[in-house]
Amino acid sequence: MSVQHEEWEQRFVVPETMRMGLAQLQEASLEVAAQMRVANSQRGSEIARVKPQMHFGSPKLSARRNASLLTLARAASPSPRMDARVDTDPAYGGTGMAAIETTAQFLEWYSQVEGRLAAEQDAESHAFASHMRRRLDECARMEATLGSVEAALDTLHMDFGRVGERTGGVRTSCGVLQTRQGRLEQMAGQINERLDVYGSLGPITQLFNAPGDSVCTDPEFLPSLERAERALEFIEAHADARDSELYAMRFAQCRSRALTLIKMHAQREFRRLGAQTNANTASAEHVRVRAAATRLRPLLEALQQRGTDIHTNAPQVLADVEASYFQMRRVWLHAHVPRALQSIEHEHTDRAAVLRDWCAFVMGVCADEGRLYAEFFGTSTGTGLKAHEDAVMKVFYELVRPRIIREAQVDVLAALSLTLLAYQRPQGDEPGESDESSELDAFYAVVGAVLEDAQQRLAFRAQAFVRGEIGGYRMSADDAAAAVQWIRTLDQGDQGDPVDHWEYPPVQRLRWLVTHISGCVDTEVQRGLTEEALAACKQSIATHGARTVRDCMRGDSDAEQLAHLFVTCTITAADQAAEPDQTSLSDYN
Repeated sequence: MSVQHEEWEQRFVVPETMRMGLAQLQEASLEVAAQMRVANSQRGSEIARVKPQMHFGSPKLSARRNASLLTLARAASPSPRMDARVDTDPAYGGTGMAAIETTAQFLEWYSQVEGRLAAEQDAESHAFASHMRRRLDECARMEATLGSVEAALDTLHMDFGRVGERTGGVRTSCGVLQTRQGRLEQMAGQINERLDVYGSLGPITQLFNAPGDSVCTDPEFLPSLERAERALEFIEAHADARDSELYAMRFAQCRSRALTLIKMHAQREFRRLGAQTNANTASAEHVRVRAAATRLRPLLEALQQRGTDIHTNAPQVLADVEASYFQMRRVWLHAHVPRALQSIEHEHTDRAAVLRDWCAFVMGVCADEGRLYAEFFGTSTGTGLKAHEDAVMKVFYELVRPRIIREAQVDVLAALSLTLLAYQRPQGDEPGESDESSELDAFYAVVGAVLEDAQQRLAFRAQAFVRGEIGGYRMSADDAAAAVQWIRTLDQGDQGDPVDHWEYPPVQRLRWLVTHISGCVDTEVQRGLTEEALAACKQSIATHGARTVRDCMRGDSDAEQLAHLFVTCTITAADQAAEPDQTSLSDYN
């Protein structure tokens, strides 16, 4: 190699003028080497962090290398400083050789530098290529793994499809089994129901035939009665079953036994209540009976629910229980009502006030009886209740009617009639229209009958009053003197004398009668009585009154004229007295 360099130096001698260019080229090479070292250190730290970039050559190095080759033709003066640095700096390929003085030495040195630079550049590319090969291997392994995973997923999908098909089959089978299970459970329920029907006969019979008086108070009594009736209905619906007639007869006996037990228990309770009636006041008796109603109400309600079944003994049992109840109430009321009516009578001297309190009392009794009956039997419209209240009102009627028949005073009879009118049935309230009115039907009926008797008695006594006090009036000497003085005063026109207020007694009695009978009797009866009284009054005025006045003024020249004035004024006053709206309420003495 050295021979070749020598031959090269002999053949191509470097002029002195080119040594300057070679020195500049060496300086540029030093800078390139320094930059390469820095770049290599940075790339070494970045290779592990970032993806290496492809660099197959340094554009700056190639440009400088080309520039150096082009300037070889232009010799430059050499630099002593450069010679020393090239010989000692490893970046320039320093090998301890002498300073470059010939072209052969330069080319040898340059080929070494270029080889190292290329090796450094190729090392980076080789490192990146091996990195890429490793990544390629990893990608190949990953692709193989993905392929195996995909194959596994396809297998799972196929397995899932097969499992889904099998699950659908199982689900269909389960649906069929559930349907069969439902039918079997329904059949089992029906079988158990039928078995319960026949199996309940023993416990029901044992309960209803148990000894003692507390069978009806057992909590299982009413449920057992309902089970017996349901069993009887079931057996009657399946009459073609074996021994159905025998079981139907036994369950019917159980039902009849239960209803009889209810009747016996209720009658026993009513007898116990009736044994202490005389010792209780009205309020205490009411509270005691209501407490018994609370205990008996469930049993009596069950009895009433079956009271319309004509195929059983329930209607007769219900009638017997009601009869026992009304007997218990009559025992107390027949002792309590007369005693209370007598006590009320002793509290008043006014007969109208007595009748008013009597009516209020018996009205309250009827209302209380209706409410008590409803608490026992759930309704206040039973036919037995009306008969019971009629019996209570009979006591009232038998006590009031004789007093009205014996009464002779017109004003008292009028007051009694007004009192009874206040307690008669309200207009528009028909009998049996509501539960509240049904409770008082008996009361209103008796009040109506007593009112009719009082009005008839009032009309009779009013007619007697007209005949005796108005038509049969005979003027006394004092009345005649007062009449003559009153006529003379009227004739003289002296209106300030008190004698002006004198009134003919029949006219006064007419006004009193019309005032008292107004509103106490029927309108037609009142009109007839008023007309009869007015006619009797006018007859008395025209006959007896005028004759008496004329006889008293016998010998006076104007006696006939004064008698005529008396008749005219008295008849006018009588006509005014016959009008109820213009009459006064002055009492007749």
